[in-house]
Amino acid sequence: MQTLALTVPGLVAEVKAALTAEGRTALVPQLASANIESCTYDEEADAGYIYLARPTPSPHFANLAAPVAETIAFFGEHGFFVDVDHDGHLFGIELLSRPDVITKLKESNAL
Repeated sequence: MQTLALTVPGLVAEVKAALTAEGRTALVPQLASANIESCTYDEEADAGYIYLARPTPSPHFANLAAPVAETIAFFGEHGFFVDVDHDGHLFGIELLSRPDVITKLKESNAL
Protein backbone atom coordinates (compact mmCIF):
# COMPACT_ATOMS: atom_id res chain seq x y z
CA MET A 1 0.00 0.00 0.00
CA GLN A 2 1.14 3.51 -0.77
CA THR A 3 0.98 6.42 1.62
CA LEU A 4 -1.36 9.18 0.49
CA ALA A 5 0.99 11.92 1.69
CA LEU A 6 3.94 10.55 -0.31
CA THR A 7 1.90 9.83 -3.43
CA VAL A 8 -0.05 13.10 -3.74
CA PRO A 9 1.46 15.56 -1.26
CA GLY A 10 -0.14 18.57 -2.95
CA LEU A 11 -3.61 17.07 -2.57
CA VAL A 12 -2.95 16.21 1.07
CA ALA A 13 -1.91 19.81 1.79
CA GLU A 14 -5.01 21.07 0.00
CA VAL A 15 -7.34 18.70 1.88
CA LYS A 16 -5.72 19.62 5.21
CA ALA A 17 -6.21 23.33 4.54
CA ALA A 18 -9.82 22.84 3.41
CA LEU A 19 -10.73 20.69 6.41
CA THR A 20 -9.07 23.17 8.78
CA ALA A 21 -10.97 26.07 7.20
CA GLU A 22 -14.22 24.15 7.77
CA GLY A 23 -13.35 23.50 11.42
CA ARG A 24 -12.88 19.77 10.79
CA THR A 25 -9.42 19.64 12.38
CA ALA A 26 -10.05 16.24 14.03
CA LEU A 27 -9.76 14.64 10.57
CA VAL A 28 -6.49 16.36 9.64
CA PRO A 29 -4.08 14.03 11.55
CA GLN A 30 -5.53 11.03 9.70
CA LEU A 31 -4.19 12.38 6.41
CA ALA A 32 -0.55 12.09 7.50
CA SER A 33 -0.78 8.33 7.99
CA ALA A 34 -3.49 7.48 5.43
CA ASN A 35 -2.68 4.61 3.08
CA ILE A 36 -4.22 4.24 -0.35
CA GLU A 37 -6.22 1.01 -0.55
CA SER A 38 -7.21 1.46 -4.20
CA CYS A 39 -8.12 4.08 -6.77
CA THR A 40 -10.61 4.32 -9.60
CA TYR A 41 -10.94 6.73 -12.50
CA ASP A 42 -13.66 7.27 -15.10
CA GLU A 43 -12.04 9.12 -17.99
CA GLU A 44 -15.34 10.02 -19.63
CA ALA A 45 -16.67 11.65 -16.45
CA ASP A 46 -13.21 12.93 -15.44
CA ALA A 47 -13.93 11.60 -11.96
CA GLY A 48 -11.77 9.51 -9.67
CA TYR A 49 -11.89 8.07 -6.19
CA ILE A 50 -9.12 7.31 -3.72
CA TYR A 51 -10.19 4.60 -1.27
CA LEU A 52 -8.26 4.84 1.98
CA ALA A 53 -7.32 1.92 4.23
CA ARG A 54 -9.30 2.11 7.47
CA PRO A 55 -9.47 0.23 10.73
CA THR A 56 -12.12 -2.47 10.96
CA PRO A 57 -15.48 -0.77 11.55
CA SER A 58 -16.90 -0.97 15.04
CA PRO A 59 -19.42 -3.82 15.44
CA HIS A 60 -22.29 -1.37 15.58
CA PHE A 61 -21.51 -0.07 12.07
CA ALA A 62 -19.85 -3.11 10.46
CA ASN A 63 -22.92 -4.38 8.61
CA LEU A 64 -24.35 -1.13 7.34
CA ALA A 65 -25.11 -1.05 3.62
CA ALA A 66 -23.67 2.47 3.31
CA PRO A 67 -20.20 2.72 4.88
CA VAL A 68 -20.03 6.49 4.33
CA ALA A 69 -21.72 8.53 7.04
CA GLU A 70 -20.85 11.98 5.75
CA THR A 71 -19.53 13.67 2.64
CA ILE A 72 -17.76 16.99 3.09
CA ALA A 73 -17.94 18.92 -0.18
CA PHE A 74 -15.10 21.09 -1.44
CA PHE A 75 -16.05 20.91 -5.10
CA GLY A 76 -16.49 24.56 -6.05
CA GLU A 77 -13.02 25.73 -5.13
CA HIS A 78 -11.05 22.49 -4.91
CA GLY A 79 -12.68 19.78 -7.02
CA PHE A 80 -12.88 17.13 -4.31
CA PHE A 81 -15.18 15.63 -1.72
CA VAL A 82 -14.03 13.94 1.50
CA ASP A 83 -15.99 10.92 2.73
CA VAL A 84 -16.02 9.94 6.41
CA ASP A 85 -17.24 6.60 7.78
CA HIS A 86 -19.57 6.07 10.73
CA ASP A 87 -16.64 5.74 13.16
CA GLY A 88 -15.19 9.11 12.13
CA HIS A 89 -12.39 7.71 9.94
CA LEU A 90 -11.54 9.04 6.52
CA PHE A 91 -13.10 6.69 3.98
CA GLY A 92 -11.95 8.25 0.73
CA ILE A 93 -11.56 11.28 -1.50
CA GLU A 94 -13.62 11.81 -4.63
CA LEU A 95 -11.92 13.85 -7.35
CA LEU A 96 -13.73 15.81 -10.06
CA SER A 97 -11.79 17.41 -12.89
CA ARG A 98 -8.44 17.03 -11.12
CA PRO A 99 -6.00 15.94 -13.85
CA ASP A 100 -3.07 17.01 -11.66
CA VAL A 101 -3.94 14.42 -9.02
CA ILE A 102 -4.91 11.72 -11.53
CA THR A 103 -1.52 12.15 -13.24
CA LYS A 104 0.34 11.74 -9.91
CA LEU A 105 -1.70 8.64 -9.07
CA LYS A 106 -0.89 7.11 -12.46
CA GLU A 107 2.81 8.02 -12.21
CA SER A 108 3.05 6.27 -8.84
CA ASN A 109 1.11 3.21 -10.09
CA ALA A 110 -1.61 3.80 -7.50
CA LEU A 111 -4.12 4.02 -10.36
